[in-house]
Amino acid sequence: MPLREHDARFAIGLDLLFVDDDRQQVALIRRQDEGQLAMLGEKLRWGEPAATGILRALREELGIERTDWHLHGAGLRSCRLGGLFGLDRPARDPRFLGATSLAARAQVLSLLFLIEADLPQLVRIARPGPTSSVLGLEVLPVAALEQQALFLDHAALIQQVLAAERAGHLPLLPVGSAWPLRRADPEPASDPESPPRRDRSPQQGDSHEHPS
Repeated sequence: MPLREHDARFAIGLDLLFVDDDRQQVALIRRQDEGQLAMLGEKLRWGEPAATGILRALREELGIERTDWHLHGAGLRSCRLGGLFGLDRPARDPRFLGATSLAARAQVLSLLFLIEADLPQLVRIARPGPTSSVLGLEVLPVAALEQQALFLDHAALIQQVLAAERAGHLPLLPVGSAWPLRRADPEPASDPESPPRRDRSPQQGDSHEHPS
């Protein structure tokens, strides 16, 4: 089936959340465009694996090269997938939804990666270049994020992912009451003559984010 004008097109964004080992602080970039704090972000290119996109974002935006020695020298220790966002909330990043050109129109899906790091070392090593969209890298307490005007919904995503990690529920995937089919509740023992029980319908307030 060919692509039609009304078919959805997706851009895959990478959001990199730098955290310390006890999850009390995060390192965020200061965006050049709006001057807002945000997770370091980059969009995947055609045919590019996520790991390659992460290394490219570190190199192009923070001046951190891809060699193993330099990654550890920059204080980067580990990386894991935190979740996928935007599949059930198309308008969470509206920048490309209303583009008049079909080539520029896209719904942004975000793969959020949790990167544990020595944050002071990372800030010392990071050197945004002249073509970078980053003004600088800043370390903030997690408890202070609610008082900051972060880019888009980044403050909520950070809190959600850190809470899910504490509960052992990473990665977060967009499943829940918004989906048309749900696993049926177990059938209770009943009289074989009684009519079959209908599956429970989704209730208002059910969570839209569940662990995989």
